[in-house]
Amino acid sequence: MELKEQVAYLRGLIEGQEFQEEKEQVLWTQLLNICDQIAMDLEDIRGEQEELNQYVEAIDEDLSYLEEQYYPVDEEVGEESPQTMEGSS
Repeated sequence: MELKEQVAYLRGLIEGQEFQEEKEQVLWTQLLNICDQIAMDLEDIRGEQEELNQYVEAIDEDLSYLEEQYYPVDEEVGEESPQTMEGSS
């Protein structure tokens, strides 16, 4: 169950209660409002984190492409070829 669903379930349980004093009801209502805000903020953070992950992956792919273009690997030795290193200076 998602966090928002859990908060909604908790809200239903608390709203179904009969409190002896208004202070108790105000306290629980405020706690639920805070939980709602935390759930929404967490959802926003997850979305932003996903966007950031996609951006970093795109940068990594671009960097890999540039490395392949400017620093090719000598397949036999597994190192950068000397011609490439000399030609780039």
